[in-house]
Amino acid sequence: MKETTKELRSNFEKRVQAFLTSELSGYSDIRVAKNKITIKQKKSGATATLHLEYLTNSRAYEIIVFVEHPALQSEIALIEPPYSSNLPGAKFVYSMSTVSERDACPLLPVTEKGIEDTCQVILSRIKNVYIPVVFNLFDVKLELIDDIISRPKYYSYPFLLILIAMKINNFRPDENVVAKILSEDVLGYTSNKELKMTFNERRLADYISE
Repeated sequence: MKETTKELRSNFEKRVQAFLTSELSGYSDIRVAKNKITIKQKKSGATATLHLEYLTNSRAYEIIVFVEHPALQSEIALIEPPYSSNLPGAKFVYSMSTVSERDACPLLPVTEKGIEDTCQVILSRIKNVYIPVVFNLFDVKLELIDDIISRPKYYSYPFLLILIAMKINNFRPDENVVAKILSEDVLGYTSNKELKMTFNERRLADYISE
């Protein structure tokens, strides 16, 4: 008898949970639950959650990633930006969904091979895309700058997070990097564009002149 969608989902979600639990067991700060992965860093109090959500209309799964980082939030608050966050959730410094990414929502598998392949696809994206992004944020690594420049709309305050990363890593940008940092793209969303551009230019000039 052909399995129902409910049965297919139940079977796949159990399988992917078991698979990810095994494959990510080497990460001491990662916990896998049903349709959810939690990553915590004690020293900063930062937390990332990755949610696997079923999309009924497309019979596919999206991955949603949220990152909270109290220490970074405090740094941003000290700067007192005159404009609001790109993100609707005030507590998040990062928020993304694979719905906005091309070919990043795998279909609900209906065969054994499909289950195995889909588990591998999800694992690959988690290990090669999301975990590096999360830890670049957690540790405020220099690589965070490139992450933000490539996907600014996923970050609460793209420019300010870049500025903080430069200060922490004692990084002095050259002209090409300055042009990227001050570009309209790095604003994330262009509401209050002139206000953002003026403020960002002034703060970057202050940093470079220090």
